[in-house]
Amino acid sequence: MNVNDREYQVFEPSFPPGRDPKFIGWKGRLETLSSSEVSIRQATPVGQDGRRIKDLQALCAPISVQTVGANVTTIAERVVLLAEIDDVHLGFCVTFAGRQNADPHFIQILAVAPKAQRRGVGLALLTAAANREPLRDMALATQDNNVAALSLSDKFTSSIGASIRRVNLGTYPDSDLGISRGMGYRVWAIQRPCSHPQNE
Repeated sequence: MNVNDREYQVFEPSFPPGRDPKFIGWKGRLETLSSSEVSIRQATPVGQDGRRIKDLQALCAPISVQTVGANVTTIAERVVLLAEIDDVHLGFCVTFAGRQNADPHFIQILAVAPKAQRRGVGLALLTAAANREPLRDMALATQDNNVAALSLSDKFTSSIGASIRRVNLGTYPDSDLGISRGMGYRVWAIQRPCSHPQNE
């Protein structure tokens, strides 16, 4: 699906994030989140969700900030999960089920706004992703210096009764993992006890 950015221009910020009223208002709501539980939903390929993803990209370095139109295209082509509390977007996860039944379910991007961390948002996103493909193993990449991502991967693996092991770069296509070489990535395979994929 090709998305014309002009269709989504109304959702693009008019100013840099530090001066954009909608972005500033959203950051303010992040500061006053209620104690409600995190809810997870699948993003829809509309401008509003493309903008929500862009907001999160702007806060979650080193993730690249994309146009609203580009984000809508990603939502249309992948499964993108949004984490929210009281309709305030807190994080997102981009996933891709491998082309063959025996391929893993890839976690390509996982991002949580700094002010929403330590509330179980990352774990909720990974769990929701896992529940969408219960018969597949999983794979993801983390950067060497991202201690929080490594810790979350271990916690998630334990929570679903799975095992995690490091595999060599090139075991899976970089495009399936959503990574580029030379960025210090490690690749991890998560083997689930209930996964019994059938080869096509």
